[in-house]
Amino acid sequence: MALVIVGCGWIARRHATAARRLRMPVIFASRQLARARAYAQEFGGVAAYGDYGEALRDPRARAALICTPHDRHVADVLAALAAGRHVLIEKPIARTLEEADRMIGAAAGAGRVLMVAENFHFMPAFRRVRRLIDGGALGALRELHLVARGFRRHVGWRCEPGAGGGALIDGGIHYAHNLRWWGGEVQRVFALRPPQTLEAMAGEDAVDVLAELEGGAVGVLANSLAAPGLPRFQWSSVTGTRGTCFADNRGRLVIVRGEGGLRFRLFRRDTRGHEAMLKAFDHAMTMGRADEMDGDAGRRDLAVVLAAYRSIAERRPVEPAC
Repeated sequence: MALVIVGCGWIARRHATAARRLRMPVIFASRQLARARAYAQEFGGVAAYGDYGEALRDPRARAALICTPHDRHVADVLAALAAGRHVLIEKPIARTLEEADRMIGAAAGAGRVLMVAENFHFMPAFRRVRRLIDGGALGALRELHLVARGFRRHVGWRCEPGAGGGALIDGGIHYAHNLRWWGGEVQRVFALRPPQTLEAMAGEDAVDVLAELEGGAVGVLANSLAAPGLPRFQWSSVTGTRGTCFADNRGRLVIVRGEGGLRFRLFRRDTRGHEAMLKAFDHAMTMGRADEMDGDAGRRDLAVVLAAYRSIAERRPVEPAC
């Protein structure tokens, strides 16, 4: 049974690479048939379509991996569910909570799995950080600092108004997820947006978020695509009463310094977590439910991002919507 990759853009390449390593059959679908055929040839796909609906109706299809722009997510997910397919949807799950709720409700009504492709949740290095927290190695949490800054000009749909391509809702939602996953649910956020540098972007090119987390810990999220001279500086740190953990956001290194001295671990395989994520999706389809990164988890990540946007607009702290 094959996985239909809907949308043959940049992120589809990472998913296709992971699927090939796992020997998972893939059907490619693009609004440009030539692109779908090129991906099928490159990654050993079993079929290629220039129409999403035709691909979803292929009798070999078991599930769909939605890799289309944010403003197409709700329509493409509903179409996949209507075709009887399980769905793995690229983050963010949607542009609004209302759209997310439509997807979650439709998946429940269809008896199909809806899972969000939040690969940070499956990165071996970041799962190591979670185990350190759960095991008490850092003690009671005090601070989380998540920094992803650099310079990157966007082109294509991210420059179109309404497509949902701002820095925070796009790449920054990874770090909103880590705030929740590592530090507990976000209680309040206060966010500020620096002056725009990348004028072609329809959304913000940088944002800074201060978050109050469950249990009283404080989170700081700094996400920017508009930092000239900074070559994608990306790192995270978690500080507790017994020590501090440092993680490279590309998933290659975790360092812990505390009561037990200095420890570090290197990661070389599946550092971005895409293979582990596809394995988890396959398990979810077999079991009939997603134990991790289900639709509700993606909705909660989105709620943090939307609260930050409200905070920027209203210039005050905001609680994420339930």
